Amino acid sequence: MSAGVLAGKRLGFLLHLDSDLSPAESYRQAVELFVWAEELGYDSGWVIQRHFRQGNEHVSSPLVLLAAVAQHTSRIRLGTGVLVLPLEDPLKVAEDAATLDVLSGGRLELGVGAGPFPGAWEAFGKDLGGRHKAWEQSVSRLHDVLEGAALNSLGEVLHPAGAGVRGRIWQATSSAPEHALAQARAAGAAGDGLQLSRATDWNRQQSPEAQAVLVEAYRDALPAGVEPRVLVSRAIYPDRNREQALSKLVDGARRWQSWFGALGREGATDVTPEEYLVRDHTRFGTAADIADGLASDAGVAAATELLVSFPPAVPSLDEHKRLLEAAATEVAPRLGWQPAGGELPLLEHAAAGSR
Repeated sequence: MSAGVLAGKRLGFLLHLDSDLSPAESYRQAVELFVWAEELGYDSGWVIQRHFRQGNEHVSSPLVLLAAVAQHTSRIRLGTGVLVLPLEDPLKVAEDAATLDVLSGGRLELGVGAGPFPGAWEAFGKDLGGRHKAWEQSVSRLHDVLEGAALNSLGEVLHPAGAGVRGRIWQATSSAPEHALAQARAAGAAGDGLQLSRATDWNRQQSPEAQAVLVEAYRDALPAGVEPRVLVSRAIYPDRNREQALSKLVDGARRWQSWFGALGREGATDVTPEEYLVRDHTRFGTAADIADGLASDAGVAAATELLVSFPPAVPSLDEHKRLLEAAATEVAPRLGWQPAGGELPLLEHAAAGSR
């Protein structure tokens, strides 16, 4: 058994909707996957935001999608990982978020960030060069609105009230080292959660060790009495063995290599798919091997919640369900995680192919 790095912590999943299915079918599958994850005992599920199918993703309006998910689930927490706040009106985000929080029974986890895609900033008429200042202004405005600040000369305030959502904001840091540390401190000072993306060689060389430094800075900046909330995302692919997992990852790896090459990420197209995956820090193979790797991950150790995801694979619905089940019943328990209620679910149709 691996070390209890997830003992007393939460387990979530980050959903990528990057298949070539229609938007309608992708959203239907998203709802089904959230329902399945809730049955498996996951504490949270998160969707990313990408405009105009950037990264081949379908989700441009994550709060709308999560509102649909909320009507089919009752316990699992619903997160945005992340909503690109500087491209939105923070007041409108607050209204939509507060409404979704009411609809879901107080389950929204509002993750916000600055977003890296130049095309989105151009389309929304924003200056990418000023995104760090725009980020600071937009998150400050979001805080004020959710805290009940007067919004006009009439003294009108947010409705529904946003106090609950205010306590569940998560700030994502920039991948640029010169900004990440200050942003981690700012998230802590605001009492928000800290949301960290995957640590890969293609993401500004952001290592698990570098993420642990950000977490330390964040914790040091927290106001007295505020509990830390730190979320990290890791890509995994549990299967019978490493070779079988690799065979299912190769096509997706090649697609991501092509995408990163178009973004100018040097070296991403000059390696084999397997080497790309290794440098991407995607852990694939047996559940035991994946758990051992996560147990030695400094970023995971510093977090209060782990999000698992399965890129660069683009699994079918059934395969996605198998992966969610394997992660929740074979990987996470080896790290000390227990689902809500303390017992693993007894599923009639256990996932095949990962044992």
